Amino acid sequence: MRLRPWFYNTLYRFNVAPWDKEVRPQLTELVESGRLTPAEYPAALDLGCGTGAEAVYLARQGFGPVLGVDFSPVAVRRARARASAAGVADRCTFTEADITAGPIPGTRDQYDLICDFGALNDTEGEQRLAVARAIHRLTRPGSAVLVWCFQGDKEQLKGGAKMAPMLAPAEEKELFADAFELEYLPTRPRTLMLLMTRR
Repeated sequence: MRLRPWFYNTLYRFNVAPWDKEVRPQLTELVESGRLTPAEYPAALDLGCGTGAEAVYLARQGFGPVLGVDFSPVAVRRARARASAAGVADRCTFTEADITAGPIPGTRDQYDLICDFGALNDTEGEQRLAVARAIHRLTRPGSAVLVWCFQGDKEQLKGGAKMAPMLAPAEEKELFADAFELEYLPTRPRTLMLLMTRR
């Protein structure tokens, strides 16, 4: 199962997307602690950017250029309005694209920092592999990648929880350990927050 753009469009249109309320605290902690700085990681890409909270935050902190990508036209319109209101539209732009469909229009060859707070999670099978390939393709040695996903063993879950997209235990290693160092950051139960560094 994969959720479709119409589903996201509806949530964004009525401002009820539960993940789209504020900047992810793990990102702000990494920036404010100095682990992620615009001097070291200037060019940033937000995959599945939603209405642009994280992308605009990075631009306001001095990162740039920053590009956000989402397949929801409603989200992209709101993200562009957010960047304009924050005064960072000159270095924070957004494009409507399906990350799983191959090269993403408007992207650079490589990025210093990539954020993915749900794009990998919301795909399965070949589409998830396509997101992982995009992350590999758009990074270089030394690039940092921040990834959030639900994670669990569906065989041990009950009811509707089995239907939710999530990574299987250790699936992140199959997807990324060949080319990245994986650091596991603190997060809630049944979720995964990774800070990955490209080797």
